Amino acid sequence: MSTLARPRQLVDAFAEALNAKDANALGQLFTEDAEFVNILGMRMRQREGVVKGHARAFAGPLRGRRIRFDQVDELQVTDDVTVLHAHCIRERDKDAPVEGLPDGTSVLVFVARLGPQGWQAVAATNVTEVAPPAAG
Repeated sequence: MSTLARPRQLVDAFAEALNAKDANALGQLFTEDAEFVNILGMRMRQREGVVKGHARAFAGPLRGRRIRFDQVDELQVTDDVTVLHAHCIRERDKDAPVEGLPDGTSVLVFVARLGPQGWQAVAATNVTEVAPPAAG
């Protein structure tokens, strides 16, 4: 893993690892004590849990799915902590099985910390995007 010099690079590296279905590369983006809550509400604890959880997802609900981020907002908390809200678009590959997560959008929220390994996620949550209620 190359050291990430800017928080935004974490989002790009996440998409790259996820699209490559490389659970180990994805795990390296997280600190050892990190936690990840996926779009289905599964809580993955520690880097090892993030790796194992994504390996299972790549063989199941994420098989044949690709993601891209079309907007990332950064909220700097301190010099070494940033919150990233990343709008994610998920699409099924043309030849992918129909079973699995449908096309859709979500928001990934990363809490990123700058440490000796560069920027890494200490926590992340993926939430399905829904439209706000109509004004009444």
